[in-house]
Amino acid sequence: MKRTALALGLIASVALSAPAAQAQGTTDPDLRCAAWAMLAGAQEQDEGKKNALGFMMAYFIGRYEESSGNKIQTQITPQTMEAVLGNVEEANAACGPRANDFGQRLQQTLKGMQAPASQAEGR
Repeated sequence: MKRTALALGLIASVALSAPAAQAQGTTDPDLRCAAWAMLAGAQEQDEGKKNALGFMMAYFIGRYEESSGNKIQTQITPQTMEAVLGNVEEANAACGPRANDFGQRLQQTLKGMQAPASQAEGR
């Protein structure tokens, strides 16, 4: 539970690298971050944060599948989750900043797509 709190603390500002065995770089960073977001989202109670984590999970899954040609369901299973995720504190340090960066860029993009208030009122 303490580890989950650390993971959620790092992604809380998003409104929304390597595990012990994988410290040598054997786990793809996008795969690891997909597992990180998946686990945190499954344990999150706040719906807004849960939705933000869903976006993060989809982002990392898309990156992983595109770059590797592998399907996520063959890589992350109940049997492989712990090995893919590795040390949670290390996953927090590796994935939290990447998730925050994407979240900020997504927010800026969405903000830029909104009509100015004066245009929206005139409709």
